[in-house]
Amino acid sequence: MPPKMITKDKLFITGLTGNGSKTLKVWTDFDNRFNGKPFPKTDQAGYEIRFWNSRKTGRKTDPEKNVHVGFLTETTVDDGVHTTVELPASEYACFDVFVTKGYDSGNEEMEKWLADYSAIYSQREFDGHEYVVECYNEKFKGGNQPDSVVEIWIPLLRFCQSCYMPMTRPEDFGTEKDGSPSVDYCCHCYQDGIFTWGTTLEEAVEENIRFWRKESDKSDDEARVRIRSIFPKLKRWAK
Repeated sequence: MPPKMITKDKLFITGLTGNGSKTLKVWTDFDNRFNGKPFPKTDQAGYEIRFWNSRKTGRKTDPEKNVHVGFLTETTVDDGVHTTVELPASEYACFDVFVTKGYDSGNEEMEKWLADYSAIYSQREFDGHEYVVECYNEKFKGGNQPDSVVEIWIPLLRFCQSCYMPMTRPEDFGTEKDGSPSVDYCCHCYQDGIFTWGTTLEEAVEENIRFWRKESDKSDDEARVRIRSIFPKLKRWAK
């Protein structure tokens, strides 16, 4: 089943960071701290952020700090007891995972979706680490109920569907005729509902090969193979 796409402003998740292989203990320690010094939370859900090694940079994740558990807050909480992780505003692919089937039961589906939509999205990183957010909301009914669900949110970067530039900030997005942000095209390719460069796929390919050659250490052949494999899948150029 395709994921639900959701967009969130900055998320402030306040709680405790610890070892993901001992998540129950991390939650227990957090609950004890929260009961001793509660703070205002914005909803009734529980949240986990899970971090792991970056496939892009190779950066390793400290096993003692690869999970953060807690509650959603309006802003950073500085009470000397809890820690707040501030996640950037992002689009997320939201998957429902049935707890009784195992938390890893949705991994294959998620990886396939990311591969299938790699021309549009890339998984966002935080501080050089890949991550997902697990949301324990009203769908979660404990670990033994067959209809108990945890939502897994995969944070996404969106690529321009004309030049494949990652659009990470509001100012990176182009604009439609009414001035609203374009969901598909970047500020360099699209302004006021009009494409600002390029008329054919071949022109786009050659222009971006020249750009990649200047901006990276890739050879012409490497850049050409990469771009020719990506650009025909982009919305503007797809037949």
